[in-house]
Amino acid sequence: MANRFSIKEIAHQAGLSTATVDRVVNDRQGVRRQTANRVRAAIRELEAQEAQLSMSGRKLMIDVVVEAPQAFLDALNDALRSELPLIQTAIFRARSDLRARFPIEKIVAALDRAERLKSDGVILMAPDAAPVRQAVDRLTAGGIPVVTLATDMPGTSRTGYAGLDNHLTGETAAWLMQRWLAGQATPHVVITKRNEGFRGEGEREAGFRAAMSRLCADARMTLLVQGKEGSDFTQRVADTVRMTGAAGLYSIGGGNRDLIRAISRTGLPRPIVIGHDLDPENRALLKAGALDAVLYHELTDDIRHALQVFLAVHSQGAVEMPGDGTPLRIMLPPMLADGQTGG
Repeated sequence: MANRFSIKEIAHQAGLSTATVDRVVNDRQGVRRQTANRVRAAIRELEAQEAQLSMSGRKLMIDVVVEAPQAFLDALNDALRSELPLIQTAIFRARSDLRARFPIEKIVAALDRAERLKSDGVILMAPDAAPVRQAVDRLTAGGIPVVTLATDMPGTSRTGYAGLDNHLTGETAAWLMQRWLAGQATPHVVITKRNEGFRGEGEREAGFRAAMSRLCADARMTLLVQGKEGSDFTQRVADTVRMTGAAGLYSIGGGNRDLIRAISRTGLPRPIVIGHDLDPENRALLKAGALDAVLYHELTDDIRHALQVFLAVHSQGAVEMPGDGTPLRIMLPPMLADGQTGG
């Protein structure tokens, strides 16, 4: 049995005598199968540890390319600052390009720059557009792992995904909504999205619609997409709520403070509002009772997940590759009452 470790090292790892290990390593008779398997397992463990130890102190530069609302970007920056120093296996540094409005050609340029600079990994949150998908495939073909954040790009060669099961998240929002609207004959719900290009938003909408149709067959739904609109969009949402008599608002795209403020100016009772992301704005709205529920994922979980993907790639298997996705969490107003942190 060929190996590069001393008999003493293997014996220590396996918890066996050096004589026993010597017989196994040199293929001598008189050793039980279970004992031989224990020696082989010890050698595999030493190989894994050797690879992991070789990562110790290695500096890895990752690129973070994200288009998202400013509140999300602020929370993401906090998560990066929190998590990067905690990783002990390697030293991570981040080169971030975070924008609230990120044209497709600029996203592609940022990804191409990461390739040119030989990045050790890319965390990406971007619309699912063909040029972006092609850039992702170029990165991974060049040996640079890519982890999609919050919104996935299936069908590309991306290395991993950190974020929610978005279809299930939409279904969960529908379950909550129909419970709160129970007793209304034909409830109307307005759904708002920020960008049609984000697959994650589309999956949440699809999950919500499917579950609402199943749980409340008479429910009516109206979709509004912000796109490039600014403050006019909040007024359009408020006008739609007023004209339809909507009893519910599923805010997938965010901007909840402005939406709720615009709706309040109509003079009508506030609809049930379910939003996404536990940023400071939504936390304050929940605490004030202006939001009924927030579905979210901890960005620190997502960053930790992405870093583990990068470690798994660069350690050549010594660090286990995580599966896709991070847990869904729900925050309700009572969970923030009386000084509760809720997170």
